[in-house]
Amino acid sequence: MLDGGASLIVLSSAHVRRTLAIGRKIGAAAPERAVIAFRGDLGAGKTTLSKGIAQGLGIKEAIISPTYTIISEYDGRLHLVHIDAYRLADEEEFFQTGGEELLGAPGTLSLIEWSERIAHILPPESQIITITVEENGARLIMLEGDWIEALRWGHFTIPACKETSS
Repeated sequence: MLDGGASLIVLSSAHVRRTLAIGRKIGAAAPERAVIAFRGDLGAGKTTLSKGIAQGLGIKEAIISPTYTIISEYDGRLHLVHIDAYRLADEEEFFQTGGEELLGAPGTLSLIEWSERIAHILPPESQIITITVEENGARLIMLEGDWIEALRWGHFTIPACKETSS
């Protein structure tokens, strides 16, 4: 998660294709053993962003929400472990699935939708992506974490408001 010197990167996405492009950038740069914890309401775009990340890893398979299977796995540049904690009753149920053994494993990238349900067992170096839906349907994608913030986001970022002095 965040260390004291980290800042928040806020990206804007008005279209699915832009969300996929943001995901591709993350997938192309993700280091092995990385864990990305998603936060956001139902329909916010967590699975869409996961699809883009998978594309960035070179995965050709269709990525679907693992809501009913809880854990789906795919092979690309890194082994993608896609976890959906929505149906989990608690962290103990996650342990029973064997999911904790996959978090941060060598050669993997773990994506966790509904990560707040297992927040206490996430590795401290997890990157956090929070997606909110604006009134106009656009998504705000907030990135927190060392390597994900260090990526060059250029045209994806929302310009900071400048204070004016009188």
